[in-house]
Amino acid sequence: MRSWKVSGIVALLVLLPLAGAFARGAGGFSWGEQYFDPSLSNVNLGATFNGAYGYTVTWGGQRYGGFALAAHSDAIVPAFYGGFVGGIAGQEMHTGPFMAAITAWTGFGAITVNPVTQGPGAFALFGELTLEAGLSFRPGITFTGYAGMQVIAQVFPEQQIAQNALYSPVVGMRIAWGS
Repeated sequence: MRSWKVSGIVALLVLLPLAGAFARGAGGFSWGEQYFDPSLSNVNLGATFNGAYGYTVTWGGQRYGGFALAAHSDAIVPAFYGGFVGGIAGQEMHTGPFMAAITAWTGFGAITVNPVTQGPGAFALFGELTLEAGLSFRPGITFTGYAGMQVIAQVFPEQQIAQNALYSPVVGMRIAWGS
C-alpha cells in the first residue's frame, strides 16, 4: 500500500471522532403504547413502553444514539414485563419549529413471559421502526408524536426467532431537549 493511502486512512480514522463535535444532539423521555390490529398484530399485549434516550444529529440530519426501555402489560395473564437497551439510527428534517423523522430503534433485553408460545421469558431482541412528527415550543425543547411497528423476538437456541416474535403497531409521545 502506498504511504499516501496509509496516511489518508490514518487521517480519516483520527478525524472521524471529531465529527461529533460539529453535530447537534438531544435526549429525553419516551412513552409508547401498543395497540391491537388483527391484520398487523399477532398478539394483544396492550403493552406500555417507557424509557430514556439520547442521540446526536449530524448536519445532514442523520440520528445516532442509544436508548433504554421498560415494558409492562397487565392485559395478559400472566403479566408481561421486559427491558431493552440498544441503538437509534434515523433521519430527521426541520422546517422552522416543525420536525419530522424516520427512526429505527434496535436492541436486546429480556421478557418475563412469551404469550405467543405460552412459554417462560428469556433473552429477546427488540426492533421498532417509527415515523415522528414534532414541534419545538421553545428553542431546545421538542415534543413529538410517533407511530410505527414494533417487534420483540424471544431467542431460543432450538427454534427460529420468527416463531417467537411478538409484533404490533405502536403509538406514543416523546419529549427531547438539546441543541
